[in-house]
Amino acid sequence: MRAYDFWEETGTAESGPYPIASLSLRPSNDPRSSDLQMMFKSGTPVEQQLAIADRVLAVVQRWRDGIADAAERHRTTEDELAAAREEIARLKAEREGGAA
Repeated sequence: MRAYDFWEETGTAESGPYPIASLSLRPSNDPRSSDLQMMFKSGTPVEQQLAIADRVLAVVQRWRDGIADAAERHRTTEDELAAAREEIARLKAEREGGAA
């Protein structure tokens, strides 16, 4: 079964310590939002739990890094646009000052 929801600023991720080693994701504090609770079956060897946690961490890290890369590209584009606007304003002022 798949459930879809949208992350909001109030979204949270929580975890419980070993031996329960739970992971909880809630995309918002809205009580109607879906809540994902993940735990290991009783008796799952700790090394297997660690391997699964490492795989989950790697995917979450790639997800975060992709968002960080997009944010950096967005900032760079905004900075370049601001610099271009400043240059246009400078050239206009220069032209208007020279025409007088």
